[in-house]
Amino acid sequence: MKSEKMILLPLDGSEASLSALLPAKSMAILFNIPIYILYVSDKELKREELIDKLKLDTGDLPRFLLVQKTGNPADVIISESQCAKYIVMGTHGETANLNELTGAVSKEVLKRSKIPVLLIRPDMKLPFQDNIWKPKKVLIPLNGTLGASHTLGPVVEILTLTSAEVDLLHIVTSKAEIPTEPGCLTTPYYVDFPQLEWTSWSKEFIRRFGPILHNHNHIKFNLSLLCGDPADEIILFADKNHNDLIAMTWHGNLVEPHASILKKVMLQSHCPCLLVRIV
Repeated sequence: MKSEKMILLPLDGSEASLSALLPAKSMAILFNIPIYILYVSDKELKREELIDKLKLDTGDLPRFLLVQKTGNPADVIISESQCAKYIVMGTHGETANLNELTGAVSKEVLKRSKIPVLLIRPDMKLPFQDNIWKPKKVLIPLNGTLGASHTLGPVVEILTLTSAEVDLLHIVTSKAEIPTEPGCLTTPYYVDFPQLEWTSWSKEFIRRFGPILHNHNHIKFNLSLLCGDPADEIILFADKNHNDLIAMTWHGNLVEPHASILKKVMLQSHCPCLLVRIV
């Protein structure tokens, strides 16, 4: 069974970690692959005890593998993620403090994971239909660099299966440095008068970053240009447009002052974040 890529779902038995159960189940059904439910503890439990500890209704799950391991939880999760397509996990566990960005284990996994991580905050109210979560409006903020765009392959895989509508969002801020990455695309010069350059700029933007959706003509997407604080604009846009998933790329560094936009979005957005690391 381990030769098949899975949805890795780490659980610790807490209500907070269980917030990721239905999204993980939904992803597994979407991709038609098993869920790998992982419990890390030094106390060995019998299978029946483990199912009870994790509050699992096995009859309501698709194909799944239930495994108990010992060791440092983050180390074990990263090691086991080699057999996974995505990691789906709660932002917090047994010692949940929702004023913090994540719990210690989730933060360490996020920093070290080489595969996409879908994070679910326990206070999120996700829209379920027939006990399945299926994103219908996905927000993808893009900063005008090829590195970020080319990393979004795992996001496109989800879009092809859900036919979700996509909002591409580019945000202009006076505090931002001009990107220096080869192939980057800066914003129009007359940003306060988008009618002067918007048509040509948007066509070029889509031409450069469109390949992530190139072979998927059934996917509808909209391109928006906003000005202001990037994190605030992403959060407000997602609320206003009823986005049910935010997909973001990042470089894997959570130490200040890095990832300030990402951290604010994770902490304040009302929908899950799918984080894809640029490598």
